[in-house]
Amino acid sequence: CKESCVALASCSHFLCEFQDFKGSEHLGLLSMGALEKLKAQEYISQVYLLNYGGILCWTRNFKLNLEPLMLGYKMGMQTGDIQHAMFNATTYIKIGFLSGLNLRELERNIEKFGKEMIEYKQTAVYRYMLPIKRTVSDLILSTDDPLEIARNNWEQNNFLKLALEENSLVVLCDIYILGGIVAYIYGKYDLAVAFVQKRHELEKKMWRTTFLYGVTAFYDGLIFLAFAHKSSEFEW
Repeated sequence: CKESCVALASCSHFLCEFQDFKGSEHLGLLSMGALEKLKAQEYISQVYLLNYGGILCWTRNFKLNLEPLMLGYKMGMQTGDIQHAMFNATTYIKIGFLSGLNLRELERNIEKFGKEMIEYKQTAVYRYMLPIKRTVSDLILSTDDPLEIARNNWEQNNFLKLALEENSLVVLCDIYILGGIVAYIYGKYDLAVAFVQKRHELEKKMWRTTFLYGVTAFYDGLIFLAFAHKSSEFEW
C-alpha cells in the first residue's frame, strides 16, 4: 500500500536516534523506492522530510538536502499536507543555517514561512522554528549598541520563559544548542559553556538526545577547548 513508504521512512528516521546509520540508510532507500513505484505523490512531503531531514543529513553534504526539502514543502502545500509542508520549511531553514547559507536570505525565508505558518494556524511548527529565527537575528544584529543589546536580551529572556512555562523540551533544547553556538561565535565562552551545561541537565529529562547531525558534539568540543584556554579549573 502507499502508506508503506511513510512507514519505512519513519523507521529510518527512528534508527538515526540510535545511530544505526547503515540500517537507517537501507530503510530510507527502500522508502524512496516505494514512493516512486507506488506513485504516492500525496506522501512526498512526509517521506522527504524524514529522509532529507534525517539519515541523508548524516551521510552527505547538508546543502544537497536543501532542494529536496524545498520540494517537500511545495508538494505538501499542493497536496494539502500543510503540517508536513511547514516542517519541511522549518528543516530547510535549520539545514540552511548549518550549511552556511546567507543569513539575509535565511531571514527572508523565515519571514515568508512564518507568515504562512500563522495563516494556516500551524502554531506548533512556528514555535519550533523560533530558536533558529532568534539565532539568525542575533548573528545579523552584531552590534555593540547598549540599547539594542538590552532589547535583544529582553526578547531572549521572554522567549526562554515561554518555553519553560510550556515545558517545550525540544524547543528549549534548541535554544540552548543554538545559543551556545552564537555565544561561541561572539567569543563569549563563559555563556557558551553555561548553555551547554543547561542542555546537559535538560537532556536528562528527555527521552532522546538532540544530536543535530553531529553539529552539537562539534560545537561542544570547540566551546570546551576555547574555555579550557582561559580557565584554570581542572575539569576543562
